[in-house]
Amino acid sequence: MRRSRSRLRSSPSSTRRSSTKSSPASVADVELRVARSDSPESVRLLAAYEAELVSLGVTLNHGWAGGVTPEQLAAPQGAWLVGWRTDTGGGEEAVCCGGVRLLSPEVAEVKRMYVDPSVRGAGLARRLLSELEAAAVDLGARVARLDTGRDMAPAVGLYRRTGYVEIEDYNGNPDAGWWFEKAL
Repeated sequence: MRRSRSRLRSSPSSTRRSSTKSSPASVADVELRVARSDSPESVRLLAAYEAELVSLGVTLNHGWAGGVTPEQLAAPQGAWLVGWRTDTGGGEEAVCCGGVRLLSPEVAEVKRMYVDPSVRGAGLARRLLSELEAAAVDLGARVARLDTGRDMAPAVGLYRRTGYVEIEDYNGNPDAGWWFEKAL
């Protein structure tokens, strides 16, 4: 059975969720909104993601031809989500992001999921992944694929817990060590 996507906001000026906490956030304290992967908030989150990977000893191959463009992570061929945490003073901070793009009419790929360390452990990565899967279904996909680095044990655990099964390398990503797939 195909899932329908929950309502996502498309504007940073949308209604905000209030919170009595500042950090770490609960899942309910973060609002996921459709955005562009090249927005200032997304660029900041992706830079933090890359810095974290480098700190773990991951060598990134920026020249790899299999990379993804902002256009691939936008309608009609993809989607990009940013999660916003509202603090007690009413301000907002982008704390997570991720995207999905179509590889073929029925196969989508989850890309660049990142959750800021300040909000990890509250189930936000699982919620973000679920929303990205729903976005893939909205794009017509019946299958989601993804890859992750060989040393990304927490990500591998999340993917396995949410129904992904290990598959052969489907994209030749030199930074990946694991490849997964899930029927949507």
